[in-house]
Amino acid sequence: MLLRLRFVAGHSRARETLRAYRRQHRLAGSWIAAQQRAFSISARRFAVADADPLSRVRNIGIIAHIDAGKTTTTERMLHYAGFTRTIGDVDDGDTIMDYLPAERERGITIQSAAITFGWRGYQLNLIDTPGHVDFTVEVERAMRVLDGAVTIVDAVSGVQAQTKTVWAQAARYHIPRIVFVNKMDRDGANWRKSIRDIETKLSARPLVLMIPEHDGEAGGRLEGTALECWLDVVAMERVSFDISADNTGATVLREPLVRGQHAAYVAATDARVQLVEALAEIDQQIVDVFLSEAVDGDHLRVPASELSSAIRRVTLSSLASPVLLGASFRNIGVQPLLDAIVDYLPAPTDRPPALALSPSGDFPAQLSKTGSGGNRSEPLPAQLGPNEKLVAFAFKVIVDQQRGPMVFVRVYSGTLDSRMTLVNGTRGGIKERATKLLQMYADTPEEIASIECGHIGVVLGLKQTKTGDTLLHTQHPSLNKSSKSNSKKQGKVVAGASSTPEVPTIGLQLHGIDVPPPVFFCAVEADSPQDMRPLNEALDSLTLEDPSLHITYDEETGQTLLSGMGELHLEVVRDRIVKDMKVNASFGQMRVSYREMAGQTASAEFVYNKEVASKTAKAALRVTVSPIVDHDSRADNNDVDVDVSELIGVEEQASERESAMTLRKAVQAAIIEGIRSALFRGTVLGFPVTHTSIRVSDVHYFGEDMSTPAAYRACTSQAFFQAFRLSDPVLLEPIAKTTILCPESHIGSVLSDLNGVRKGRVISLDDSEAECLDSTNATKVLVAEVPLSTMVGYSSLLRSLSAGSASFTMEVVGFGPMTSQQQQQILKESRGYY
Repeated sequence: MLLRLRFVAGHSRARETLRAYRRQHRLAGSWIAAQQRAFSISARRFAVADADPLSRVRNIGIIAHIDAGKTTTTERMLHYAGFTRTIGDVDDGDTIMDYLPAERERGITIQSAAITFGWRGYQLNLIDTPGHVDFTVEVERAMRVLDGAVTIVDAVSGVQAQTKTVWAQAARYHIPRIVFVNKMDRDGANWRKSIRDIETKLSARPLVLMIPEHDGEAGGRLEGTALECWLDVVAMERVSFDISADNTGATVLREPLVRGQHAAYVAATDARVQLVEALAEIDQQIVDVFLSEAVDGDHLRVPASELSSAIRRVTLSSLASPVLLGASFRNIGVQPLLDAIVDYLPAPTDRPPALALSPSGDFPAQLSKTGSGGNRSEPLPAQLGPNEKLVAFAFKVIVDQQRGPMVFVRVYSGTLDSRMTLVNGTRGGIKERATKLLQMYADTPEEIASIECGHIGVVLGLKQTKTGDTLLHTQHPSLNKSSKSNSKKQGKVVAGASSTPEVPTIGLQLHGIDVPPPVFFCAVEADSPQDMRPLNEALDSLTLEDPSLHITYDEETGQTLLSGMGELHLEVVRDRIVKDMKVNASFGQMRVSYREMAGQTASAEFVYNKEVASKTAKAALRVTVSPIVDHDSRADNNDVDVDVSELIGVEEQASERESAMTLRKAVQAAIIEGIRSALFRGTVLGFPVTHTSIRVSDVHYFGEDMSTPAAYRACTSQAFFQAFRLSDPVLLEPIAKTTILCPESHIGSVLSDLNGVRKGRVISLDDSEAECLDSTNATKVLVAEVPLSTMVGYSSLLRSLSAGSASFTMEVVGFGPMTSQQQQQILKESRGYY
């Protein structure tokens, strides 16, 4: 039985009835979602041409703060592109992009999803990313492979905390961005305030391309005809969205503006003058057009094609960002956004060459069009083109129960064909076969024959590939000298090796992905011995998918510790293990991941002398640790200094085949690896070590057979642990920058709690620029730095303090010292004694 309802603008009762119907008939809702996915694949035949040139490809991502409307906007894009029959709704849990049970239950995006569709003859490879700070690594690895991004800004809240974070992530990879100011239909919407936020908070230059036709002085909420009618200041046209017929907004009407339309024409003229003037400040070509005889200094006579070309130039160079307005939930403004993606965001051919490392790993190089490859210090011949040898980057892994690991890759050079053998240079040259290639439509795959240069796809059969690995053709030029060099140095440490010294990197290496350190952890254990194997398999799958998830084993307590980016992150992991993977496991209390730092200067000398496999391994050195007094609390790093200039015994023991310089480099690399592994676990409570200076000196060499890299690594770790214990180490607690939006009537209770129980430090307290209907109860913006340990469970408390009217965002900004009383309390809670 099908429920037939008429969707008319303003008929909220019909929408509520449909939601109730779907809640009561979940099977019917699942059937509808399945039909949408089936239609998605069939729609690709007419939405995207089979042989699109690379210039007609757009690899883009949707980034924003949580609840800004990313998934809602994406669902409209798919519908208008002819990819879905009906528009998915986040509240109803029937969206294409949010397919995980946890995503539909919470109504948020947790895992980035990729999909391919067509618009105006262009192929769009789109990745919808999460907006919650706990899943920022999903945004990071998406930004690593994308060519452009759409930043969605809430017209009510403006630029928010996570908006600034994802904007900085995109800027770090020099990704051009366009901005879509969403939710113009909401109370308190103010697009002019959002434009000011883009300028001040994002330090960007906005180029407003579309304005409302009926816009009051306040520039606030739009409703009715005011919401349906907009002015395109580039083409000088009136754009109307018909949402009265079928409530989908699929019909877009355009008509030229004429002088008779006085108010609309004047508003569009003023906006066009501002646009031309803004472009003239950063683009010389538009100045030449403006001063030409055909235009003669008239802003309205500048051809729309010249304006579009100038906007594209400044966008590709990241000098400015085009801004469009709309209301995705009301189906307004999405088609012009799709046009802007095609017109202003780059194709893979418009992007600069990808940064890479040479086989020696000691300098950044570019994948250039020239270079013989004979000298390992020269750029390698791996340009962006289908006729070169394959270079691909694995940026995401999903473990499917039937298919196994599904590796998402971006091809930077050559073509990846099905059944091709790939060399994983990051994993020491492991060879794996790509058994199948897939094109993903969220969670629905379609098998394809190849992934061409500049495209994104999924590879099956790669069981040892992880996020951040570089995949090469078996005959890639960078592998020639790498393999020869590594065969001569089997068992030795190669400069620039990865964190696993036994598996050095070989061949050309693309720039990897930076994963932030975890800040929360909890214990996990199987309910019975029979459940241990399923639990271990589940943890292995999750850590393969999520590089920000860490599994450690506490030798003192015998517990398995699960570390993540936040409370929500670990809650989602727990639900996936228990509910999705059906593993019988118990989880401990959520706790904060602290850091350890040396309390004073101390040194220790250690002699490692051990027999392994009937061979003696021997090394000796001295390690000195000291606290970094003037450290940056926002940085989580250490200073390491390894002095091997006077390697004791090297002059007498160095063989003729290996020079003293080469030997010192190998010893230094082994010692650095030993320090890196030791820094992951301090001696107080086993937390990572930070803000500590480590100096290694008095290094002894006992010959090639005894002083192996493994001996130096073990000797360095033991010497460091001894020195660190002698330094009276102290604990550092993570500090979270917390931004709270709270009505003025409740700000007193929130402030009292922050200053008292939370031990926070208030940085600022300002009036929010968001407009409120009730001016007597204005919204305040409170920014404070608070110890993260006191913020566990704060969301529930804040709701009770503000009667559910306040919200907050939190971001770890560094690590700060704690008092001796606090440290003793932490030690007692963890150990049971001081």
